Amino acid sequence: MSRKSTTGIFCLEGDWEIDLRSNITVLPYLELLARSNHPSIPYIRRDIATIPEFEYYLGKWIQKRYQDYPILYLGFHGSPGHLFVGNRKSKIDLDWLEERLLGRCKGRIIHFGSCGTLAAHGHRLNRFLSRTGALAVCGYKIEVDWMLAAAFEIILLSGFQKYTLTRSGMKAVHRCVKREAGGLVKDLSFRMVLAPPR
Repeated sequence: MSRKSTTGIFCLEGDWEIDLRSNITVLPYLELLARSNHPSIPYIRRDIATIPEFEYYLGKWIQKRYQDYPILYLGFHGSPGHLFVGNRKSKIDLDWLEERLLGRCKGRIIHFGSCGTLAAHGHRLNRFLSRTGALAVCGYKIEVDWMLAAAFEIILLSGFQKYTLTRSGMKAVHRCVKREAGGLVKDLSFRMVLAPPR
């Protein structure tokens, strides 16, 4: 169940603030993970300001050439079942995402680094997993504190490196983050949903 190789992270990140002078970003987490791990954890990160940009890079992620980056990290503002893109007036929902990922996510994980997105109904998330073929989705059910989420996501993304990309591996990741950061799991209302056995 555990492994020695690394699993790449493909990060799409929206604007966190309306003020363009703000330099808030998840990039330092990714750099820390890349520089403090042996072997280094590879990542690809792109800024997303519009829905067409989101769709373009989502299409890149599912290409075979990026199969070594099976963790999709979506860093956006959110609400139950939704992500906000750009100025928060534009949003996408799980239906939109599902249609673009139909059957293309075998052995892949989608982390919603967004407030509240995983408060969607369990049946809806199970349908998303079933139709996309994704191994797991995870994220938060509530609005989260930026710094607490930053600390937790470093632990979570590191946890993905320790275990195989299988159902049992993802169960082990979930146990690992509960053991290492149980308080944050509770405070952030973190949720991981696994695809049913196939």
